Amino acid sequence: MSDSEDYEYEYDESDQEAMDAGSGGGDEDASFEYTDDEDNQNNDEGEVALENAYYNAKGERDSGEIDEARETFESVVRMEVEQNKKEAGVATDDDDDDDAMDVEATTSKLLAPLKFHGPWSYKAVKQLVKLHLRSLNCDSAVKDYERLLRIASSPDAKISPNAVEKGVNNMLDRVASLINNSSGSSNSDASSQQEALAQSIYDLTLKAFHPTTGIAPNERLWFKTNLKYGQLLYEMNETAKLQLVIRDLLISSGQPTDILEGTPTSSSSAMVTDSTSTGGTHVMEIAALQIQLYSRLKDTKKLRAAYHRAMSVRGGIPHPRTLALIQELGGKMHMSQRNFDEASQAFFQAFKSYDEA
Repeated sequence: MSDSEDYEYEYDESDQEAMDAGSGGGDEDASFEYTDDEDNQNNDEGEVALENAYYNAKGERDSGEIDEARETFESVVRMEVEQNKKEAGVATDDDDDDDAMDVEATTSKLLAPLKFHGPWSYKAVKQLVKLHLRSLNCDSAVKDYERLLRIASSPDAKISPNAVEKGVNNMLDRVASLINNSSGSSNSDASSQQEALAQSIYDLTLKAFHPTTGIAPNERLWFKTNLKYGQLLYEMNETAKLQLVIRDLLISSGQPTDILEGTPTSSSSAMVTDSTSTGGTHVMEIAALQIQLYSRLKDTKKLRAAYHRAMSVRGGIPHPRTLALIQELGGKMHMSQRNFDEASQAFFQAFKSYDEA
């Protein structure tokens, strides 16, 4: 061992002795470094404990021990909150801070960020929501999904926007699949509960990410959620609610609401043809919802107006499936009007778009 290494080792020990004896400033600085190392070790141990508990819970879930898995996921949340409170110098039994240990969200705290919850809490609550959806425990699913949104919106959680968007979209897709799978069910009570669950989940999401009033404003995610919600309402045959969603989408994208009435003005037509790539894409995505709605309502005038507006967009880059849907329903519209050449072209383009999708 070199002389310098001997010195460093001896300095650490003597520094601890000097600190105990109340020595001067230079020794205190060195002792602070020693304490930092100890704190970092404690933090690492806490992180390992959280990780182990989380994966133990996933193991219990995979083994079919669902009740045990729920309790272990909840323990991950409690552990992380206690660790973060301790690190922040807050007493773990402090009842004055309602958000600190709020593992059971209530409507009175609707969409208020949760403090002291970190990334492991986010992961654990996300798994709890999945378990509730799997067992069709609708009330618990809504409660924990609300908690998930509140954790995601908290600076303490340090969840990246991409991770939040991915997690939210995954949950919305799971809820939509529940509705689609129950569409042919003879159990009307179960179907009604699932539809109520879906609407609660979407309402919470739209409130959380609203561009101006949400606790985590995200215009892109709010718009995409509205599109998903509109598609779900179409599948549920909720035409009145669907029209309200379409109106919100039109207003948010800067389009005049007269497009909903099928009587676009010259200014609104110019807005569509001169749209940017993003704006044009939004026009086509909204039009896809309108075309489905008016096709179901057999409102030929509005259907034709929405179809021609979508086809007049320049620069829009919608998903191929969206474009295929517009072209397919446009082809059916042409068929009903006995415009067979236009129908043939629309169906051919729809086939190509579906193939691309």
